[in-house]
Amino acid sequence: MKRILKIYSPYVLAILVGIPVLSGLITGFGPESFSSGEIIGYSSMIVAMGLIFFAIRNHRDKVNDGVISFGESMKIGLSLSTLGGLAWGLYNFVFVTWIMPDFNEQYVAYVEGLEVGTPAFQAKYDALMSGSESFMYTPIGGTILMFMTVFLIGFVITVISSLVLQSKQKMAEA
Repeated sequence: MKRILKIYSPYVLAILVGIPVLSGLITGFGPESFSSGEIIGYSSMIVAMGLIFFAIRNHRDKVNDGVISFGESMKIGLSLSTLGGLAWGLYNFVFVTWIMPDFNEQYVAYVEGLEVGTPAFQAKYDALMSGSESFMYTPIGGTILMFMTVFLIGFVITVISSLVLQSKQKMAEA
């Protein structure tokens, strides 16, 4: 399993973090790029976590002579999901802490169709920050949310891949 993780982890991390970073460097990180950033971000998550299928299949076919249990394939998939979630969460933490510290304000304004600094924006933002959802807007809360987003996408792909690719015993050769 370590071999598969060494092979696939760099690809998962490069797709998951590299593509959104590259996109941001090209299009910018401001409100004008939020909609395309969401599409690129979620697409990167799905493509990166989609590599779980190929990692499990590669391990089954090249290491285990065509045999893999549901549990073993779950370990591979959940390991890649965890690594991807940690990378995406760390990227989110760095992004909202140092790259764009006013991201939350900018994003709330974008979603609500308001301009930062107006009384309507301030009232809406203050209400969000004082409500039960305010933890999500902290660097730690956002990091946990982003970790869980990637991990859950990876979990679903892992379960499906494990069910499709599992084989308890090698088929008899004719």
